[in-house]
Amino acid sequence: MGTNVAAAHPQDAAPPAPQPAVTAVPDEGVGRTLMSARAVAEAAERLAAPSSVVTSVLELLDNESAAARAIGQRVAQSPEISAHVMRVANSALFGEPVDSIDRAIVRLGHRSLRGILLAASTYKLLEAGLRIYSLPRLALFSHSNDVAQMAQTIASQVSPAHAPAAYLAGLLHDIGKPILADVARANPDLPAVRSTAEERHVFGTDHALVGQWIARRWSLPEDMCDAIGTHHAADPPEGEVARAVWLADVVVHARQGMAAANAHLTEAAVACGVATDTLESILTDGDQDDSLPKRPSGLTDREMQVLRLLATGAAAKQVAQDLGCSVSTVHNHLHHVYRKLNVTGQAQALLMAREMGWV
Repeated sequence: MGTNVAAAHPQDAAPPAPQPAVTAVPDEGVGRTLMSARAVAEAAERLAAPSSVVTSVLELLDNESAAARAIGQRVAQSPEISAHVMRVANSALFGEPVDSIDRAIVRLGHRSLRGILLAASTYKLLEAGLRIYSLPRLALFSHSNDVAQMAQTIASQVSPAHAPAAYLAGLLHDIGKPILADVARANPDLPAVRSTAEERHVFGTDHALVGQWIARRWSLPEDMCDAIGTHHAADPPEGEVARAVWLADVVVHARQGMAAANAHLTEAAVACGVATDTLESILTDGDQDDSLPKRPSGLTDREMQVLRLLATGAAAKQVAQDLGCSVSTVHNHLHHVYRKLNVTGQAQALLMAREMGWV
């Protein structure tokens, strides 16, 4: 790891020495910054608090004897989280698809489920526009998803057992940015931030360290916390998960046309143990969503027809006319769909179907 490839991360061409976590930034050092580290910590606590559904599931996960059925019932209370759990459980990493929340939970295990829940609970933060970073709405959300998918692909090539954790760490790697942006929102005179060095000047810390601190507060596995905290390190970090996320960030920036990332991409890949031909294969793999199933294995053809027609906005009466059956038959099909997908109604079923690419 002696080769320095910092320029592959354009924001960190000359990073300072590692700093302590956000709460450990000493107050006497604030004179060098424009903001108090305490304000950053308070914003992080406030914004990154998990939802009530996530909190209740995390409590169950802390109980090793909790049944998958009980956990699944709690997860199903949030259609967004349910859809995300199903999406990860049905990725190409696991082979045959599953068609219920309970089976997805058993497949993923408590460690991965904890990360998925916390990643899903941060989506609203990632969707917002971030003025201080000059990022429009959804830009950070899109970048985080791109890095997550790329980290999963890289880990699958180098260390398949770490691919799920790499995906989840990728989703969360920039969670510190919306927290710092919220602090800045109350201070409109603060200058725009374009690098982690400028973050440290303005806030007394940077988004990677804030994200790592939050991940530890959430009791995420240490390899995921390390990945979040080191994704802008000068050299590839230690640990398979951290390395996959670090390189994924370089690859995504290179794909976006960033000259510095492009210039050092091959060197960065080699430093992470990724062969040149493997890197080329990763770069030319255009559609990673092809790994997702086109339909859940437990649904019949007619049940899928009903679901797809409803997804177009058709009412049950119109679906019945199109299929040449009664409205009660359509409702019977829907009852079976809800049971098989372990959802409580049409809205959740359609959200899951759209998230999974079934409709």
